[in-house]
Amino acid sequence: MAHLIEMATITKILLQWYFKNGRVLPWRVSPKDAETGKTPDPYKIWISEVMLQQTTVSAVIPYFEQFMKKWDSVEKLSQAKENDILAFWAGLGYYARGRNLFKCARELNNKFDNKIPNDKKTLLDLPGIGEYTASAIRAIAFGEREVVIDANIERVVCRLFKIEKPIKKSKKEIREYASKLFPEFCSGDFAQALMDFANAICRPSKPICESCPISRSCLSLKLGEVENIPVRPIKRNIPIRKGYVFFTKVKPNKLLLERRPSEGILGGLLGFPTTKWEVKKNKPNLPFKANWTFTKRVVKHQFSHFKLELEIVIGEKETLEFDNSKYLTVEHQNFDLMSLPTLMRKVYAKAINH
Repeated sequence: MAHLIEMATITKILLQWYFKNGRVLPWRVSPKDAETGKTPDPYKIWISEVMLQQTTVSAVIPYFEQFMKKWDSVEKLSQAKENDILAFWAGLGYYARGRNLFKCARELNNKFDNKIPNDKKTLLDLPGIGEYTASAIRAIAFGEREVVIDANIERVVCRLFKIEKPIKKSKKEIREYASKLFPEFCSGDFAQALMDFANAICRPSKPICESCPISRSCLSLKLGEVENIPVRPIKRNIPIRKGYVFFTKVKPNKLLLERRPSEGILGGLLGFPTTKWEVKKNKPNLPFKANWTFTKRVVKHQFSHFKLELEIVIGEKETLEFDNSKYLTVEHQNFDLMSLPTLMRKVYAKAINH
């Protein structure tokens, strides 16, 4: 019983901290706004949660605001072109999120009258919505009692209760502790409180324990283990793949691009043509006739499970005399560089200065 009372106290303290210190975010309804009767927009919560997967809040905010100017409802999003969404998504990374967002909007339009459903099972059946996103939508958008756990919340729970195993091996234990912290009401506020608290106080490195409102209850702090928890898994060597990328100028002032296959990494996105990405960098088969220059300039980029090194090969052509159905050209002056994924923007930056 005493244990449960302490849990309730931690919850109360964190909610009070959030009411005073919570971040102002464009998709969020603050506690003060909620008191005036304002309620969260489920559409905004869904879009923000998808964007926030593997991406920081500071990076998401400008994308979210621009996204809402283009597609401010399920209906508008469902009527968009997938390529437009993928072009917009360039820079956010993890492009499968953009494709799934489009598929989900289509399904919401066809089956749910453009409404975000509240039912957990229904949400989980929608493209791109997993356990975390479904729980976040239900808690934040609809005020349902859900235990919402992301990487930030995992860190707070591990430190608070001194869980001494790597997070991947502690999922069950983390959920058990978190479920005792989450209140019957205000689950959405509490989830956001934990996220903001993790961002401001219980940071991944150099947490500000002297400003922590729940420091008296933190077992890791009592035992001097805060910096060592969560336990970091042993780092594995990340494999390196290599290849060539072809940066081609078509006279007088055009650049040659291709749209990558819909499946796979950077699927469906525009970019400069490349060879296959392999462990060894073999001499490339040039994609077409042009005046080619091997620059020996290498662009390096890291994906989630491998590193990539592409040597830039610059080509110059008078015209596209071959079947160019695979390729397209864009006017250099009018081209929006932000429509390219980060890797291809790196290629452009190195190639254009050659």
